[in-house]
Amino acid sequence: MSIICPVCKRQHDITLFQFGRSIKCDCGYLVNADNLSPVKVPIDGILDLHTFKPSEIKDLIPEYIQACSQKGIFTIRIIHGKGTGALRRKVHSILRRIQNVESFKLAGHNEGGWGATIIYLKRSILNK
Repeated sequence: MSIICPVCKRQHDITLFQFGRSIKCDCGYLVNADNLSPVKVPIDGILDLHTFKPSEIKDLIPEYIQACSQKGIFTIRIIHGKGTGALRRKVHSILRRIQNVESFKLAGHNEGGWGATIIYLKRSILNK
């Protein structure tokens, strides 16, 4: 989704976490994103990071994993793309710090190969 600066008419693409916040335009004007409706990310076990900024994934991934766990989804595929591998390394670093992640691995050939990571979550006693 995009918003337009009323001063310089520059278009700003905004993400899920920018709703309800102001965005500082290059011209110095604070563009208000309060009146926009948030986009719902489907909780279906597949998270495509191509629509998010790398700076957002630190909060996004743990929140998404928690939401999947609450819905009884214990196998998750995160699509980070192949690229240079920097985003993949960042995703793996985040996953290592999340307690309810049992394990993770690069996806198989039919699941996106090294452009995606498969995560297996621990099943709590309540979820068994």
